[in-house]
Amino acid sequence: MNYDAVLLREHSRSNTDAIAKAIGNNAAELKKIIDIIYNQKAPLPQRAAWLLAAVNDKYPELLEPYIPLFINSIQKFKIAGIKRNMALVLASHKIPVKLQGRLINVCFDLMLSADETVAVKVYAMQAIANIALLHQELQPELKAAIEDQLPKTSAAFQSRAKHVLKSFDNKLK
Repeated sequence: MNYDAVLLREHSRSNTDAIAKAIGNNAAELKKIIDIIYNQKAPLPQRAAWLLAAVNDKYPELLEPYIPLFINSIQKFKIAGIKRNMALVLASHKIPVKLQGRLINVCFDLMLSADETVAVKVYAMQAIANIALLHQELQPELKAAIEDQLPKTSAAFQSRAKHVLKSFDNKLK
């Protein structure tokens, strides 16, 4: 499939779903999408990034080899849609221990940045929370960061923050 042409033809959920179906469980086809995200000019990268969420829904294991790449590059992107979809993937995967420290630093930077969108902040918060559930010593730092952000953010952030904080309380019981 000529992904460039198909991505340029239409930016819609149905087009994204059709491309994701064409990728299927094929790592070589996903690699073509990753190459578009990292090597093409707008609007192709942001359209291709939307596929990350669609592929993650059906074949999350296909994205596991890209977790280190996403962690190390998410902050380099200026386009919120790319960051949002990478952050979604990072928030929905079990992160290897050797990458957790780097992910925590990246996600705190994203969550505390005044320039990030709410969706990026929410996924970054969730990624930190997933690790903090395993390492309780991180919970006070995340709680403090959440409390700092609450007056500055939207209802979506506040809702996820409430869920995260409740998950910490439930873990302690």
